[in-house]
Amino acid sequence: MITVDTPCYIDIVPEGDLSLEIPHYLPLRFPGRLITCLHILRNWPVALGCLLGVSPGVSSLASAQQDSAALHSPAVVLFPREAIFPKFFADGSAEQFSLAKDAMSRDIIGSIGGIQRLFQFAHSSGALIQIGAGATIYGSFIRSPGQLQVVTADFYVDIPLEIKFSEHFALRTGWGHYSAHLVDDGIEQLHLVSINYAKDYIPLFAAYTLTSIATQLYCGIRFDYFTIPERNAHSLLQFGIQGGDLPIWSLGHLYGAVDIKLRSEVNWGTTQSYQIGLKFMEQGTRGFRFAYTYRTGIDDRGQFYQNRLTVSLVGVYFDL
Repeated sequence: MITVDTPCYIDIVPEGDLSLEIPHYLPLRFPGRLITCLHILRNWPVALGCLLGVSPGVSSLASAQQDSAALHSPAVVLFPREAIFPKFFADGSAEQFSLAKDAMSRDIIGSIGGIQRLFQFAHSSGALIQIGAGATIYGSFIRSPGQLQVVTADFYVDIPLEIKFSEHFALRTGWGHYSAHLVDDGIEQLHLVSINYAKDYIPLFAAYTLTSIATQLYCGIRFDYFTIPERNAHSLLQFGIQGGDLPIWSLGHLYGAVDIKLRSEVNWGTTQSYQIGLKFMEQGTRGFRFAYTYRTGIDDRGQFYQNRLTVSLVGVYFDL
């Protein structure tokens, strides 16, 4: 039952073929309770919990296609399926599902997580704004006969704010937290010494897409406004290039990626990553990758931030 009450303008259209239209100035009435904007504001923690709880359901109903008309739509899109800012394929700390094995040792690196895009707003100028939430756990392991030793666990939490001004140019900022830890096997069996390593940061990155050759360039800075143990080192510079997307018969697309980081906490030492791989089952920005990565320089794991490491990783990556 729908009744007229306090004016409440709502104009929400989920992405794709599914259309959900709530008439202007009409609050919703569920059995025994009238829901208005005032109720939502007073009970925002409950509303947020409900919103996150229905995320998978709405995402499955929404279409995977982001057409050009969406660039000029004034609607608000819930849980958009297409990213407007590129993922850094060769970055060793990107939020993602992944599993990789060092071809030269018994080391394994895996991650569980990713970024859920929550809202997308379109401006009349054609610009798109996306807000999301992400969390990822990176683990490093050593494979030994009869057991798998867990060495480190790195936790990332991000709230990205992304703006796409055109089909070529996009910006990313937001807020993030990172902490690095040794786990039981690293301390008890490998006899490593743990340090207290954590960062709260604000990223600022720009990306430019060369659509004619399917290539993306990006660069930016991560400002660590809180950082331990190096309290006077607040910056990480990062830049890279990725693309190519050459079709390989019906198998997928061949691509390459380069990612370079410069870290102020180690006197601007670098972490260099070079990746080549195949993309499969692509749907827009989503898909599956099988890739080889050569990484050398400062270790991405915070517990070993003063160490240098060279690895040859063969792995699988899921772009969700």
